[in-house]
Amino acid sequence: MEHRFRILFSLLIFGTSLSALSYCSKQSDIILSNYEESLVLAKNSNRKLIVVFGADWCPDCRALDGIFNEPEPKTLLKENFIIFKVDVGRFDKNLSLNDKLGNPIQNGIPALVVVKPDGNILTSTKGGEFSNASKMTKEQVLEFLYHL
Repeated sequence: MEHRFRILFSLLIFGTSLSALSYCSKQSDIILSNYEESLVLAKNSNRKLIVVFGADWCPDCRALDGIFNEPEPKTLLKENFIIFKVDVGRFDKNLSLNDKLGNPIQNGIPALVVVKPDGNILTSTKGGEFSNASKMTKEQVLEFLYHL
């Protein structure tokens, strides 16, 4: 009887593991699909796509979002870019897109990848350039955006 219990318990654990893997795969598929849709939108509107990797717990991510919502950056972004935000959780979510775009989060978040309308990467902040966004000024962010 104890042997049967062990087998059933093992099957239960194995089944739970498979469903978790299936969920992760579906999440990856969704984020990659959303990324592809954003690329199409960028191409059709002849604007660059900015992929912003961040998380809601990250003070620098919230600071960058605040700067993006100030009047001048907001207007610049609206006219020239499509913004696609990606939640990386605690560096455990949506990593398939991170990997696809060359691991921009390796030195912190927020991390930005700018993609031209033709789908080629223009620039990436792999060096953690925005990981101290809470100490950045609007002018510093605008300087980055104006040089794209």
